[in-house]
Amino acid sequence: MNESYIHIDDITSSLKIDKDILKKWIKEGKFPPAIKIGDRSTLWSYAVIENWVAQQQKTQEFIDNQDLDLN
Repeated sequence: MNESYIHIDDITSSLKIDKDILKKWIKEGKFPPAIKIGDRSTLWSYAVIENWVAQQQKTQEFIDNQDLDLN
């Protein structure tokens, strides 16, 4: 089975975020780390990113469905 990889530009485009935001998330441990390929290439496993996105959606759905009274 061949694993697919995704480039930072594809990730930022898909998530509709700025590259600096993604780099900040990575630094803060909020986004999966990249795989270094050679000296200059950095890629992410498509499956890992797909799972991360699904988890973020589940978390947001949970938050959206909570009847919180913060007053």
